[in-house]
Amino acid sequence: MSKVKKIAVFVTSTGWGGLEMNTIKLSSLLKSQGYSIVLFTQHQSTIADYREELFESVEFIQKRRKYFDFKTAKYVAASLKKHDINVVFAVDNQDLDILAWTKRLFHKTMKLIYQQHMQIGMNKKDYFHSFRFKAIDKWISPLPFLKVEIGLRTHYPMNRVVVIPIGIDTKRFIENRYTKKESRELLRIQTDLPLLGIIGRISKKKGQLFVVKSVLALKKQGFHVELLIFGSATINDEADQRYSEKLRDFVINNNLSDVVQFVEYQEDVHKFYNAIDVFVLASHSETYGMVTIEAMLSGVPIVATNSGGTPEILSNGKLGHLYPFENEQKFCKELKLVLNEMERTRKMTSDAREFAAMIYDEKAEVEAIDRVLTKFL
Repeated sequence: MSKVKKIAVFVTSTGWGGLEMNTIKLSSLLKSQGYSIVLFTQHQSTIADYREELFESVEFIQKRRKYFDFKTAKYVAASLKKHDINVVFAVDNQDLDILAWTKRLFHKTMKLIYQQHMQIGMNKKDYFHSFRFKAIDKWISPLPFLKVEIGLRTHYPMNRVVVIPIGIDTKRFIENRYTKKESRELLRIQTDLPLLGIIGRISKKKGQLFVVKSVLALKKQGFHVELLIFGSATINDEADQRYSEKLRDFVINNNLSDVVQFVEYQEDVHKFYNAIDVFVLASHSETYGMVTIEAMLSGVPIVATNSGGTPEILSNGKLGHLYPFENEQKFCKELKLVLNEMERTRKMTSDAREFAAMIYDEKAEVEAIDRVLTKFL
């Protein structure tokens, strides 16, 4: 009889975004592979709502300090020993300080696996970052360029870094759930013009206002398109709410209400991808744009910012059009190429779908992570 594969998943984030959604998805996949998982999280976290569905049990902790939280580290170590767990899977760099102290002071045999979700950004070669990173036994990076950044920005040993793309259920997007006509009827959109689409939280970082301004610029040039903004501002985020109001005011004040459609976020995102003619990414920088991958799998042409992990996902422009962040002239030029050169666009879109189906499948991700975890169990 095989030994039970028992691990802890550690995530104290109380938000609900890509990091948390991917952690839930991966936990579900690992459970299907025979893993027994204990979740370490905070009481107010959304991820705790899945405790009965996915996790053997939950250990609730309270982060008292951002750094040097020895009391919490001691509790984490005691809880791991109580559950006879030696392997911890972490996904948020904000949790690395507690886990480093847990390992160094209270549970020296603990093995820490870290799945990276954010760029490193600035240099992190100082003593305190090096101390935290040294506690990581295996660093999982989702893209090669992020692995390169680890080598440039930290002292972490590169032979302990492995690249494993974050996967999704590729079949769910390849097998289009709706026709374009059905999708637009469900979203109450009627247009004979090319329909651009941008999806995600309404926030300055996501760049919806830039896209609206670009639509206005195109209109003045006599190039007419419509835009679907699919998403909502975070209810308790004042900055997002103000940005949403500014966005809607701009639409009204510039007589764009007939060409810019707002649809609040819905769980069934297939309606969005199947309704649009061109997918737009306008974020300042997406470390790992899951929405870009979803668009690739859905067979939608892409115009995206040339920053973060997006260029690598799009093979540096071979699988989608890239433009510099908030460069309206370049954005408009790339969009016109997509809509005017249809034979080239169809080829690029087909290649993108095939590539995404091969590289970003969730089964490949969980199999690779299973191999990593098994070495430490």
